[in-house]
This record gives sequence, C-alpha cells and structure tokens, in this order.
Amino acid sequence: MEIWDILDEEGNKTWKTMQKGEKVPNGFYHLGADVWIVNSENKILIQKRSSKKRQAPNVWAMTGGSVVKGETSLQTIERETIEELGIQLNKKELQLIKHYKTGEVCLDTYLIRQDIKIDDIIMQEDEVSDVKWATYEEIEELFQNHQFLANRWEFVRYLMKAIQYIGKEVEVKVERTIGSSHLEYPETIYPINYGFVPKTMSGDGEELDCYILGEDKPVKQYRGKCIAVIHRLEEDDDKLIIAPNNKNFTNEEIKQLTYFQERHFKSIVIR
Repeated sequence: MEIWDILDEEGNKTWKTMQKGEKVPNGFYHLGADVWIVNSENKILIQKRSSKKRQAPNVWAMTGGSVVKGETSLQTIERETIEELGIQLNKKELQLIKHYKTGEVCLDTYLIRQDIKIDDIIMQEDEVSDVKWATYEEIEELFQNHQFLANRWEFVRYLMKAIQYIGKEVEVKVERTIGSSHLEYPETIYPINYGFVPKTMSGDGEELDCYILGEDKPVKQYRGKCIAVIHRLEEDDDKLIIAPNNKNFTNEEIKQLTYFQERHFKSIVIR
C-alpha cells in the first residue's frame, strides 16, 4: 500500500500521511509527478491508461504518478517510467518545467528530450494498454475529443507548441530592434533584435516571441532557424531562440545574450 505525505496550501509537508485510496482532507494536497518525453522529431511519447484504472480509464496521458513517502518527485519519475514502460530515462536531462495544483494534487511536471524505440517499451498491463509517439496536432485532437487527460495537457500545451518549432525555419516580425528601448521600461535597451512569429499564440494570449541571435544590425523582418526555447517557469510566455542557419549557440551563450531581459524571470533553455 502506497503512503503519501499530506501537503498544506503552500505545498509544504504537514508531517501527516495518508494511504492511497483515502480521501485527501479538504484544503490539503498530495504530491504528484509527471514527465513529458519529447524525441528529436519533436514528437511526444503518450500512453493509454488501462481500462483497470480507477481514475480516467482508457484515456491517453503522459507518464506519471504519485510521490510516495520518502521519495522526491524526480525519483518518482524514474520509478514510474521503469514500472509502467520498462525504460530508463537519462535523469541528468530531466528539467522541471512547472509546479502547479490540479484538484487535490500538487504536481511537479518534468520534460526530457530523449529518443526511445517503441519496441523497447515493456508496458505494465494494469497501468498501460497502449503507447505511441504523437505529434502536437494529434494530441490536441485527442484533447478536443476528450480522449486525453485534460488537466495535464491544458497546462503544457503552449510550451509543447513552442517546442514544435525547434529545428525549423520561421519568419519573424521584429518589433524591437538592436539599440531600441523597452516601451514600458525605457532603461532596458535591446542588444539584439526581438520580435514575434505572426499568426501564432503563446500561453499569455499574445504571439510567440523570439530572440534573434547572430544578427549584428537592426532588421524589420528576419528568417532564421529556431535552435531552442526559453521557458519561463512561472509564466506562460515562452520565447523562441532564432539564429542564422549556419550558426549555433550554447545554452550558456543563450543565457548571456538574453540576460538583459530574462534576468527578471526564472527560466530554462530547452533544445
């Protein structure tokens, strides 16, 4: 029988516990952990929940589970992927992308970029009935048809959309050129061109923004390759990193070149 720590409103342990299957006390939570596995083709590994599952049977979802007493959420991810799929994740590559509440669960959500062969997956029959690599559009269709775990996808769907641009060329409309100042904070001067991809939408309801690296003069329009995404951990406002086709930048270089603005936020680089 699994034993869970009971958490307070702030996500702190109360030093009280409960057994799996018991009702979580009103106003309290338990900790869960999910992982979104994305391969080099920007496809997402999803699994169909077994018909034997008490909650949300026969719907598609990511891999995840409850954090048992004595575990960290990262250890839960390692355990769940081995138990449910028979696969070992490269834990050094796991990135925490979100922490939020859904229902009675405080949820740590991770992302990893890793290629896994479907034939190497060994499904735990009581938990998983099917598994596949799916495109963003395929998962969105499942979500719209109520065939995907809604209270998970809706929290990551805009980040997953941004990730789809990695490795692709995009057209950027520049709104703040090199040497221009921020409209609301004029003390902030842009050392690089900054714009957005028209006819897209980020989680904040605006177009998907872009930092343009490797261009040393002001431009009004720019076509380049998306090499990474800056994901803000506490906001739904992801940024594409755009560079010329013949140039690349390390994560550290990306952080340095975008520091003038990203210093005000907690963010990570996804590539």
